[in-house]
Amino acid sequence: MEIALLRPALLALLILASPALAQEVVVAEPNMPEGYPPKMGDVWGALGDKGVAWETFDFSIGAFDASAWVGAGYDEPLMTLHIMAYPPGEPDTMAGRVYAEAEFGEALHVGEGSKVAVSIMKADDIDAARLSSEGQTAFLLIESIGPEREESYSRRVSGTIEARLCPIDWDGQECQDLSLAFDSDVQMESTVVIRD
Repeated sequence: MEIALLRPALLALLILASPALAQEVVVAEPNMPEGYPPKMGDVWGALGDKGVAWETFDFSIGAFDASAWVGAGYDEPLMTLHIMAYPPGEPDTMAGRVYAEAEFGEALHVGEGSKVAVSIMKADDIDAARLSSEGQTAFLLIESIGPEREESYSRRVSGTIEARLCPIDWDGQECQDLSLAFDSDVQMESTVVIRD
């Protein structure tokens, strides 16, 4: 225990005593493959009278981490579609993302989802300032689900999203209508049931 406490203090003394040593300390960035993260698909349409567009990405490295996915809920085994889309070409930009989710019952299927929620974030936190369908109307329809593909956990899914969005903790914004189409690969968790 005492040795563990001495190590950080000793390191600090060495760095203070030797500026040259401090300059040699380098934090290595992980080597990401070229083209990381790969784009999965597109979300586009209109917010009010303004055209809008976003993209979905696959951040998976060793574990599932896609921005468009289907999984079962924690409380009940209901198939829930999630779409988190980013400003075009900016997978690291948290501000301005659009997020939509909808439940599809015991099996993912073509048709209308329930418990639809849609929001556009002002900054990083999805629960902070945002435009939200909370207390408003929201609709998500899956129009097509592509076939299984070899060596892939994803299927191509397309559809439409419509919602009335109003500001939550976002001054200067007004309620607006959102109308979107989406066409994206969607990662399927192992528990997903699909009804064609």
